[in-house]
Amino acid sequence: MTKICMKVLFAAAVFALVGPQAATAGGPEPEDAPEDAISQLQQDCEAGDMQACYRLGARYDHGYDVDEDLEQAVDYYRRACEGGSAAGCYDLGAKYQLGEGIERDQTRANQLIRQACDGGLAVACDSVPAPPQKDGG
Repeated sequence: MTKICMKVLFAAAVFALVGPQAATAGGPEPEDAPEDAISQLQQDCEAGDMQACYRLGARYDHGYDVDEDLEQAVDYYRRACEGGSAAGCYDLGAKYQLGEGIERDQTRANQLIRQACDGGLAVACDSVPAPPQKDGG
């Protein structure tokens, strides 16, 4: 899948999953204090809020109120995925697939996308590659 298609799928998945406030945790944040919002997300993530970890990953991935940092995005997506976030697994899989912020690994990407599907993320199920066909016999 092309890089543009993956980014479009990512944006659609984020919007479908958490709506237009995808990059905020716990409701609206003060517009005049994005550093406070980032700090709160970091505290929430450290306290085990996997949605906050996912949202931090999305912020670093897209440079929303922070400098774009794909390695940092991968770290937060990994935390979210390991904590049970299907969206975190899906986006981490996309990073492996594209080689953004981490070495490209299609096998690992497929595993993570399947994990996201198994976790109930419908867009991930649409992205899961079909298992290889066995020769008739």
